Amino acid sequence: MSYINMKSRRSFDFVAPYSEEGDRCIQIPFPVAVTRKPEGKDLIHDCNPQIVDIAAATAATTFALDTQVQAGSLLIIRNASAAAQTIGDVACAASKVTTLMYDGNAYISIGTSAMSE
Repeated sequence: MSYINMKSRRSFDFVAPYSEEGDRCIQIPFPVAVTRKPEGKDLIHDCNPQIVDIAAATAATTFALDTQVQAGSLLIIRNASAAAQTIGDVACAASKVTTLMYDGNAYISIGTSAMSE
């Protein structure tokens, strides 16, 4: 598949690897970071990578996660609150950025960093 940026006139080619596994049609999100906010205690992971901003006033919460991406997709949690949050059964530290990866079965934490000002 090819994409042409009409402003820069640059083109991008996307190639799918050969595979006999899985569904015949696989939906792959365009690889651009998108910011999502939780809706109550629910969160949808539908793009890769996805940034989730947790507001400073949020109490400790366990978020129900609806995963709509393939294995290897990243979920970046920017937790501005003073309470740890639980997302995808993973604890995300207070006032930290936690990067999660979906492995096809569950989410794993692959790193934590300090929040920038």
